[in-house]
Amino acid sequence: MAAPQRLVLPSTQATFDELAPVARTLLDGGLVACPTQTFYALMALVDTPKALERLTRLKGLEARRQKPFLILIDQPGRIHCYAREVPEEAAGLMAGFWPGSLTLLLLAQNGLHPSLVGPARTVGVRVEELELVRRLVRMVDRGLTGTSANPPGQPPATTADQVAAYFGDQLDLIIDAGPTPGGQPSTIIDASLGAPRILRDGGLPLNELIQACPILRFKAD
Repeated sequence: MAAPQRLVLPSTQATFDELAPVARTLLDGGLVACPTQTFYALMALVDTPKALERLTRLKGLEARRQKPFLILIDQPGRIHCYAREVPEEAAGLMAGFWPGSLTLLLLAQNGLHPSLVGPARTVGVRVEELELVRRLVRMVDRGLTGTSANPPGQPPATTADQVAAYFGDQLDLIIDAGPTPGGQPSTIIDASLGAPRILRDGGLPLNELIQACPILRFKAD
């Protein structure tokens, strides 16, 4: 395979015209590396099985059975494409922390690819903070995977060069928007059943989460 196309873009102000080659690559079933608010991510359309199967091989099949791919969306209204229902508590958290560093687990819609659905039939969804990603979702009019751009056991990539070193010609396109800030991953809250539970403490202040959702619990509760 040829080396992936490399597209240098600004991380915040990329235009629709500049993003057009990325959208075409995704719509053709390709795999793209793109920056997010923390690290670079590997992105594929969430309704393209061949692309998701390629991505599963890159990230490790066994790992995906327990840790499905996150879905990145551009605005809260799109969540109903992927979640069967949005409890009142989840809606409050969405209003307070999206776009941003909050991943919500909700009961998955029927028909989603297995790589997107966890053992408890949940799907993880987040509205990405980086405008470049939200704009790309709007262009392809569906969610994108947001799995970190690293092989199993390696740290997440924070530069396009690191992505290229990890995956080389296994990708179709790399967006080079400079280094990402890294930092804490998103906070993961399971709001699929009963009182929402924090499964992973991430970049959001606990006191603000509790203020938005007083019945919030930790996984061990």
